[in-house]
Amino acid sequence: MTWPFENDTSAITKKLAKKSLQSEKRRNLMVVIAVALAAFLICFTGIVSTSLTQMQRNQVVDTYEAVWLGVEENDIETLKGLPEFERVGGYYMLGEELSEQGYHASYVYCDAQMMEIAKAQMELLEGRVPEKANEVVVSEYFLSTYGNNAKIGDTVTLDTESFHGDYVVTGITDSVNEKEANTCAIILSNAALTEWNGFDPAGYRAYVHFKNSDQLGEELMTSYCREIAEEYQLPMPKMNSKYFAYASKSFDFALMAGVIALVLIGGYIVIQSIFRISINDKIQSYGQLRTIGATPKQIKRIVKNEGRKLGSIGILIGTVLGVCGGFLLFSKGFNAVSYVATVILTLISSWIMISVSIRKPVKIAAGISPIEAVRFTPAQKDIRSRKKNIKLNPVSMGIANFRRDRKKTVAIVASLSLGGIILLVVSSIVLLRSPEALARQFFPDGDYKIYLDSEVAEEKVMAAGNPLNEELKKEILSIDGVTDVIVNRQTLHATFKTDINQNTGNCDMLTDQNYSTVEAALTEGTMPTDSHSIVISGAIVSHYEDMGVGSTVEISFGEGQSSLPVTISGLFGPGTYTGHGKLATDGAIAFAPEELFHELHPEITSFDYSWSIVSDPKKDEIVKAGLKNLVAGHSNIALEEINTRIEYWKSKDQAAFGSMKVLSWMIFLFGVINLINTTLSNQMSRKQENSVLRSIGLTQKQICKMNICEGLCYAFFATLATLIVGLPASIFASRKMSIATFAGKVVPYKFPVLEMGLFILVLFGMELILSVWTVRRQKKQSLIEQMRAME
Repeated sequence: MTWPFENDTSAITKKLAKKSLQSEKRRNLMVVIAVALAAFLICFTGIVSTSLTQMQRNQVVDTYEAVWLGVEENDIETLKGLPEFERVGGYYMLGEELSEQGYHASYVYCDAQMMEIAKAQMELLEGRVPEKANEVVVSEYFLSTYGNNAKIGDTVTLDTESFHGDYVVTGITDSVNEKEANTCAIILSNAALTEWNGFDPAGYRAYVHFKNSDQLGEELMTSYCREIAEEYQLPMPKMNSKYFAYASKSFDFALMAGVIALVLIGGYIVIQSIFRISINDKIQSYGQLRTIGATPKQIKRIVKNEGRKLGSIGILIGTVLGVCGGFLLFSKGFNAVSYVATVILTLISSWIMISVSIRKPVKIAAGISPIEAVRFTPAQKDIRSRKKNIKLNPVSMGIANFRRDRKKTVAIVASLSLGGIILLVVSSIVLLRSPEALARQFFPDGDYKIYLDSEVAEEKVMAAGNPLNEELKKEILSIDGVTDVIVNRQTLHATFKTDINQNTGNCDMLTDQNYSTVEAALTEGTMPTDSHSIVISGAIVSHYEDMGVGSTVEISFGEGQSSLPVTISGLFGPGTYTGHGKLATDGAIAFAPEELFHELHPEITSFDYSWSIVSDPKKDEIVKAGLKNLVAGHSNIALEEINTRIEYWKSKDQAAFGSMKVLSWMIFLFGVINLINTTLSNQMSRKQENSVLRSIGLTQKQICKMNICEGLCYAFFATLATLIVGLPASIFASRKMSIATFAGKVVPYKFPVLEMGLFILVLFGMELILSVWTVRRQKKQSLIEQMRAME
């Protein structure tokens, strides 16, 4: 603010700031790059976080909230007539059959509304669903590999046991994971389904989507579905837990706040270091301005104008790049409100970083008197005094330079190590969240699983003779390459009922194999202490006031079966056991003791639901082919492969995983820029000292060795600081991420060898290269010119 009695010198200070900017192009470039990188990291992280949340919401919104299993075609028509439902899709899974050409055909029936509901899992790219018995919808992979690149309206040949002959293509679907599993999804018409020999009139599934679903809660939807089931004599439906988990999911600010804090700290150190050394180099110019009448306030304005102008350019560049990069990677998660909020947050936080970073340099520039500026040398407080004489040589002089100013040494080491610490933490989390690591958690014993897959309720299949029996185990073990068969899950579909509320889902048996895993996933309460207590998913009971630790619920396995009162002893987090297949609707929502299973279903001798197949990796192709053929020859079972799950995680988490990789390498680049800034600024500040050393006889080669030795000391201690601080931090972060991702399970820590090896290589390499380059650059200036710079 300019008072009425003051002269307005703002135009002069702006011109002086402009001239100063023109004289320091290297510094300007480094500041702009540092600010742009900081703004980019903040903006990109915000865009990624909000876009991923939006994409998760998009996957479930406008799909389905509940599914009825084991209904007839007329039941689906009844549901379609109800005014509360906006969309009801009919679905029938026929199973897999081996083709004479070598692929596995996965036959399903979907009506048009079901295709719209299942668009997140199986998208109809073009055409329509089949209506006649000789019409089919096939995938792009099938057409390109086995269908002679046929188009809509062309004829393709099916050569499996149940479906043989020529069929007209009416539509084309995407082909996610089909190539890896060599399985082709083929959609049949209802006419072809009813002519199939294995057709069961009560084998349909009905997926329903409510009108105004965003205004309805899970409790209200569940209650209405229960009333419909009772009124029309239908089985109780399964509610889509993913919908209720993601539909109302809010943006998590914790990650954003953490990244902003780290970036601001890094940016503050880098920018302040650049400006501080720049001001030390130009302090005589500021002294000259003071001698001709410039006030400290005007000096402050000059430096502030420089910083703000460079900062504005960097913030603008970084924000634009962050928005563009986030949109290109996650265009499906675009949300205008989130984008605007992220941009505003980036502008504010980056501007605060600039203002705080230049505050100390501004005080230094404005606080020095004209007389001090003439003979100014940067203050070196707490310089260690030598208590004994040392032998002078380039190495010892380089070490002495490194040790002489503790405050400066600590600042440079902290500046260099910050990027490495952030890179170590982020890279460790990236390794933990890789698709291979995620998939392996659900395939701990082998690369394949065989599980029950039937339209008939599990308890009926098991009571009639569980297909997962000793004979099947012998057949599996007879396959060349299979070494063992391990029981993975024992489960039944259960109903949990109170006086007011009710829910359904798979209840797994507690065994010696899974007890510790479930116990580690507990978020509240304790493990069951008797046969009439259970643990249940916290996500389930959070929607019901009369369900929680200590509550009593009626549990029954299967429709119309006897029930028993049990006590909820504990709650566990999500992800303990995921379901099988594309839709994954059979994940465990509760765990109960073995005695409870036998008490409610004494007629069942084996509750095996899923087996893990242990095999020799060298014979993977033989094992895979043998298991596919075996499953194709048996009913009520299906095969799941780890490769399919990996591809699923890649397709589902590809954006998140890719963004974390981009983030880690951008942080690496941030560290490299920081390294160049710090090293160059430090070497340039020694220019006058080097000229004195040259004047007393030190050769160019000796000065180069001295600078290299000093630079390598900084690199060594920066590496040491990175490991000492970053390793515990990365282990802690990985542990927390592991617990959150794998329901309490702590995955062994993996050190990011590639990323950190490259960082250390660049750290030492850049110190070496920059030291040599700086000395050679100074060599171009004569000794007399360098000495004059001291006058």
